[in-house]
Amino acid sequence: MKLLAKYNRVNILATTIVFMIGGVCYYLILHLVLIKQLDKDLRIEEQEINDYIRVHSSLPDPADYKDQQVYFRKVAGETKRKLRSVNFLVADDEGEYIAMRQLVFPVNISGVAYEVSVYKSQQETEDLIKLIVFITLALVLLLLMVLFVINRFVLNKLWLPFNNTLAQLGQFKLQSKKPLQLNETNINEFNELNKAVTDMSSQASKDYESLKSFTENASHEIQTPLAVINSKLELLMQSENFTEQQMNGVETIQDEIRRLSRLNQSLLLLTKIDNRQFGEAEPVDLAKIIIKQLNNYEELIAAKQITLTQNISDIQPVLMNETLAAVLITNLLTNAIKHNINKGSITVSLQQNQFSVSNTGNALNCSPGELFERFKKNTHQTESLGLGLSIVKKICEQYNFKISYSYKDGLHTVIVLLSW
Repeated sequence: MKLLAKYNRVNILATTIVFMIGGVCYYLILHLVLIKQLDKDLRIEEQEINDYIRVHSSLPDPADYKDQQVYFRKVAGETKRKLRSVNFLVADDEGEYIAMRQLVFPVNISGVAYEVSVYKSQQETEDLIKLIVFITLALVLLLLMVLFVINRFVLNKLWLPFNNTLAQLGQFKLQSKKPLQLNETNINEFNELNKAVTDMSSQASKDYESLKSFTENASHEIQTPLAVINSKLELLMQSENFTEQQMNGVETIQDEIRRLSRLNQSLLLLTKIDNRQFGEAEPVDLAKIIIKQLNNYEELIAAKQITLTQNISDIQPVLMNETLAAVLITNLLTNAIKHNINKGSITVSLQQNQFSVSNTGNALNCSPGELFERFKKNTHQTESLGLGLSIVKKICEQYNFKISYSYKDGLHTVIVLLSW
């Protein structure tokens, strides 16, 4: 969920709850105030009746109106003063009950006790409360609509610089060497954010270039002395009086030099993949690359008397770097041949959305989860670097391919799920 949508929901929900609670409190307070005013009118009516009795020593005429009634009743005992709300039947054509506020109080005329009941209609009060509540509710709904529009459009425009920053960050690539160009805004927080992002991206670009330069230089500097050492060893092997024992020692040194050279190249390749130094992705015909690599390994497969089964279909081109595609396929095929058994089998399959390589071989000595880690290998052969499947996994991660391994019925199977 986007931040703006989340803010809108929380803001509207909180505002609605506050207005609902406030509306209930407002209604209760308003009702109380109007009832208090009605009670005040009843007390004024009481005062007027008492004044009339004091002046005329008699009861005033009863009143029987829709909004006010006054009744007198002779009583024998003592009458307590009471103030309450009642439902009163109005004697009109409709004969309906309406809410009334009743005041009961005692009066005495020449020693005779009377009970006076004064009724005042609450209908106008209730109607006034309803009108006020209706107007208030309409204002609340209008305010909520205004808040929604403000949150929807005004705040959306307010957050536009932030969205622009996110968009440029999403398009930023270290390989492009193009610095971030973030526009200045009139909001201090966004300007501070843009400055922090710009400084961070600039430092990341410098670190990337420094690491790239170091990797390339280190690889080159390592390859040079290795080539010199190998060259000197070849000259040494051609010299006279060179014993067989010395020859074996030199060959061992050459093997280690070649292994060190391959290790250097593999680590350099991993670093380049991590740093995304390979070219832009392009449509690649995997079937063509697979067939080409199988032809290259034809003699090696024949030497181990391996039975090769091909199940290669023409599929739509995969979007990736062609060099990395060749490395991925080569490493999987090399792994299947190197760790196979004599007179074993290899099955290479390319279907609609997956590429798989199955080969016979001994069960793993390590956990399947460690198979794709660097320098993890299921063999003690010195020529194996333990980097082949690690490189394969890195390539898959770069292009969002899913890679999996399984071992069943003596077959090792690596499956790469492709995506377009």
